[in-house]
Amino acid sequence: MTTRQHPFREGNYLPVREERSLEACEYEGELPEELAGGMYVRNGGEPSLGETQAEAEAGPAYHWFDGDGMLTGVYFARDPSSPPDRPRLIPTFVNKYVLTDVFLASRALGLKQPILPSIATLLGSVWTLPLILFAILRAVFLACASFFTSNPLRHLSVANTSIAWHDGRALAACESGPLTWVTLPALDTVGYWSLEGDQGEPGLRDVGGTLGWMKEWTTAHPKRDPHTGELLLFHMTFLPPFLHYSVIPSTHERPEASEKRPPRPRILAAPVPIAAPRMMHDMAASRTHSILLDMPLSLDPRNLVIGQPVIAYDPTQPARFGVLPRHEPDRVRWYEAPACIIFHTAFAFDEYDAASRLSAVNLVACRLNSPRLVYAAGNLDLPAAQALAAGAKEACELYYYRFPLVSSPSDPADLAPSHAFPLAAIPFEFPTVPQDRVVGPSKYVYGCSIKHGNFDEALGGAAKIDCLVKVNVDALVRRGIKRAEAGEGGPEQPVDERTVVQVLAEQTARQGDASTDDEPLRIFELPPRHFAQESSFVPRAKPRSEDDGFLLTYVFDEHQLDPVSGRPKDDAKSELWVIDAWDMRTVVAKVKLPQRVPYGLHGHWFPHDEVSQQRPPPSLRTRPA
Repeated sequence: MTTRQHPFREGNYLPVREERSLEACEYEGELPEELAGGMYVRNGGEPSLGETQAEAEAGPAYHWFDGDGMLTGVYFARDPSSPPDRPRLIPTFVNKYVLTDVFLASRALGLKQPILPSIATLLGSVWTLPLILFAILRAVFLACASFFTSNPLRHLSVANTSIAWHDGRALAACESGPLTWVTLPALDTVGYWSLEGDQGEPGLRDVGGTLGWMKEWTTAHPKRDPHTGELLLFHMTFLPPFLHYSVIPSTHERPEASEKRPPRPRILAAPVPIAAPRMMHDMAASRTHSILLDMPLSLDPRNLVIGQPVIAYDPTQPARFGVLPRHEPDRVRWYEAPACIIFHTAFAFDEYDAASRLSAVNLVACRLNSPRLVYAAGNLDLPAAQALAAGAKEACELYYYRFPLVSSPSDPADLAPSHAFPLAAIPFEFPTVPQDRVVGPSKYVYGCSIKHGNFDEALGGAAKIDCLVKVNVDALVRRGIKRAEAGEGGPEQPVDERTVVQVLAEQTARQGDASTDDEPLRIFELPPRHFAQESSFVPRAKPRSEDDGFLLTYVFDEHQLDPVSGRPKDDAKSELWVIDAWDMRTVVAKVKLPQRVPYGLHGHWFPHDEVSQQRPPPSLRTRPA
């Protein structure tokens, strides 16, 4: 481990531990009526215990992916005194910890350091093997000790990664446990939802036997099909077959909606065998198929036996994509491509031939060609064995894969993507699409970028998002396929080879005209020393096109950092910006928040219909006295 300053323990990465309950906020500009009754919520790890000093030696190992889940939201309440046809909105701020078993047990035990080992510890080398074993044994001991308190630790989830919606519930998630149900707009914790059905259908723990606690481990990025109401998920464990897959139909719908939909099958933890447990984070879904990602990034305690860290990347192994019919996981087909890491997918979509037969499934995702991001977020150096060859470029790019569906493959060539290429050369991560396009196709993908460098390199110093990007995926895929058919361009050559600086210069030369149907990239550049987070798309009520709407993102002005220590000033505050997604240049409104919002992970927009149609919670969790 290094002893340099930890870039994710300083500046606006420092946690905010103060919780607030629905405080009205001032704003400038004009809030769109489309926000009325809706709520934007962002999740992120806010370590509630332990040191937060900038120096690495001031505390134990720390990784940006650690920490207790804290939800930070803005609810756009309607002013009851305003006319119904022109509602005045009152933005209301709230942030609360997710009251997980880990959070509550830590306090019941009176701990000063987290129960669970840091991801930075699990990335350690053979020289830190005693430290890894001690951290694991300590966690096991504390978990057992918690059963002698009023808050036993039955689930390992810290619910610190994302938040989603399904069937009347807002659900916070991370990989180490079941989904956690929270209420809107108060962000109170109801408890865990282990996919139990309304009619007594069993949940994950019910079918897992003595290892049910492990079978509950669920992806932080479940996919909800807005057309069928189904929720698609996977579950990774440390025991064979390692990977399981679930499809949970919707049962909490308005009567008129449920009458139009045929009954959907329920699949709970169906096995999809793979060779070893992986650090598998996301999946994708088209209207007919699901795609599971078996990347060569292991998350395997057995590695300790052979002197490797629990989390390890093997660049000699291929990346594998499991393409399966949504309701037939036993028919999975695995496609192999060169080694890479994919943490986030944008969307997948079906492709039909001239005879209207399904011919391929396509995937758009953010592809990294090295694990540097994983190490940098823990302030660790990338092991030499996992580094790229000399002269190779670190890349985090929006990438396209096409998986042809053939009825009877006869040779390994049939089990490879027919097309695979980067869509643009600019750094690109945290992809989002309109919620009705999560199960694609989607013409546009929105994401985060940086003006200089790339994510892998910059994360060594904590990458900060100073650009939001709109990518015309439809235009770039068409150009890329046409290029491939002409025999032009290499497999790693981006379709659009411009840098962020070049795109911004061309936009300035055009004097900021609105984007056109075939314009491949449109970039919103933040002012100097202003940095954003993952954005969410809100469609306009009467859109001119698919990209007519608004982006919501938290923004922090780093002029509020102390120039000597680099720490945020006591009165530092963030804002929620509402940006015109059509022109990608106009800030429609800025909501003045009562406190700072640290740089976090994934956000979600809950429209009025979802907020108003929540299930009534049976009870709420409370902190121990």
